[in-house]
Amino acid sequence: MTLGVVGGMGVHATARFYEKLIALQTVGKEQDYTDALIYSKSSIPDRSAYILKRSDESPLPALIHAIQVLRTAGCGCIAIPCVTSHYFWDKLDHDTAAPLLHMPNITAQKIAEAGFKTVGLLATSGTVQGRFFHDALAQQGIELILPTDAAQVNLMDYIYAIKAGKPTNPQFLYKRSTALQERGAQAIILGCTELCVEQINHGIPHIDTLDLLAQAALDYCKKG
Repeated sequence: MTLGVVGGMGVHATARFYEKLIALQTVGKEQDYTDALIYSKSSIPDRSAYILKRSDESPLPALIHAIQVLRTAGCGCIAIPCVTSHYFWDKLDHDTAAPLLHMPNITAQKIAEAGFKTVGLLATSGTVQGRFFHDALAQQGIELILPTDAAQVNLMDYIYAIKAGKPTNPQFLYKRSTALQERGAQAIILGCTELCVEQINHGIPHIDTLDLLAQAALDYCKKG
């Protein structure tokens, strides 16, 4: 089965996702790797800007188009390594022959299996405002702790810097994680795939949403 990837949101996260797909596979020869078709459509409008009503340009038509391109190309499963795009999940075309993997639900299930009861979330302001991660965690009985409003503004600036390929200091994420831990978080969700590109040296567990999506995608493709 060929995996379809709606990428470009952002480009660094998409590249890291493919690296993780490869690293998770143990093969005897090159031909044994799972086939993947990546549509890096970085022109998709800003998801957070639309959710926060700072832009009238909806990402939905571009997301639907990208999914249709991958399905037409024969992909049997679709992964979108952009958490914020899942705000539009209910409006996307759901074809059971080529399903869309749902990152927040996958993440919430793994957190529940790990036994965490309270977690912190580092994500875009669009994801926070959209509350779809809140809902996925609540269904698993997991309490969510968010950054303060001021910290969230700074975090969004940091995420945009990663997207633009600007230099960043991972110490920033260490401080954000520590602040959530001090308020009771047992683990921290890297709820924006850009943050999964960073190296974080911290004792508290971090839940890498790109790792979880990559594993879920491989598991599904193997079944097919």
